[in-house]
Amino acid sequence: MPVKKFKIGVIGCGTIFDRHIEAIKTNSANYKLVALCDSDKRKLDIRSREYDVSGFTDHKEMLKKMKGKMDLVAIATPNSLHYQQAMDCLAAGMNILVEKPIDFRHQRVKEISEFAKKVGKKAYAVLQVRFNPTVGMVREALDKGFLGDIRSVSLTQRWQRPESYFDSWRADLDVGGRTLYEVGIHYLDIVQLLFGLPRVLGSATFNNKHKHVKFEDTVFSIFQFPSGASGSLEVTIASEPSNLECSLSIMGSEGFIKIGGRALDAIERASFASKISEDKWNNLTKKYGNSLEPNSYGTHAGSCPNHPTLYAEIAAGRGIAIEEAINSIEFIERVYEKEAK
Repeated sequence: MPVKKFKIGVIGCGTIFDRHIEAIKTNSANYKLVALCDSDKRKLDIRSREYDVSGFTDHKEMLKKMKGKMDLVAIATPNSLHYQQAMDCLAAGMNILVEKPIDFRHQRVKEISEFAKKVGKKAYAVLQVRFNPTVGMVREALDKGFLGDIRSVSLTQRWQRPESYFDSWRADLDVGGRTLYEVGIHYLDIVQLLFGLPRVLGSATFNNKHKHVKFEDTVFSIFQFPSGASGSLEVTIASEPSNLECSLSIMGSEGFIKIGGRALDAIERASFASKISEDKWNNLTKKYGNSLEPNSYGTHAGSCPNHPTLYAEIAAGRGIAIEEAINSIEFIERVYEKEAK
């Protein structure tokens, strides 16, 4: 399939902005940056001069002035703004790529998806951890039954976030949402992608470090998958002095796999009852490779650097459709709904 050349604008010039610029540059044959938008005029002026593109402090003005000159908008603003900006872009005839979380309610993600179909535009989600080689390996191993019947799945995300992480909109519950929306979503997405949307049995939250923030920094939960397998999660941003791990342990009747590292970026252990499965797993290792360095944000590492891959997939017509984010958001909703009061 021939690749498409997109004229792209970006709304939001904050922390994640550089990842989108990197992806656009990496895929320069398929993308041309034509406009930027940010409510901070000083930041906007610096960025728009740097990239020699039109700058706007209001996204609606950008959509109006760039009509016919832009066909894709990447939305990289504070979390609570995503829904309305996505709907506005679609109504203006633009395709969209929306950073996580799309919204705090899965029903509103459905609304965006349905509206995109109604107006004949594409809506994509930023769920780039799906492109980790380790995730591809595990997905193929599960599809081919290397582990037999799955018995238990455990997600452990022990990350560090400095006090300064909440010096911005992230500390505002209504704007940033809670810890799972801002930090855990990529990894809950992988869990539901591999095993389905679980029934949450119970959850507990704690604030162990960021006590000036009005929501938790640590979440524990237990759940059951549609297959009957048990599951659990621990997500915290209270590790010191740095990230400890982000791991997914999968135990089946015929073996186990643990992927980990700092962002599900490494195979830590794998063992199989069958020599045939072991040999096939070794072949997968050769096929996918196992080399990936998480994004660095100074004192802490973030998710994996797959934005360039995400953009390449969109250009080739294989982007992650926004409806793919529905279950991830509903998973988070279910965890919080079962929170012990």
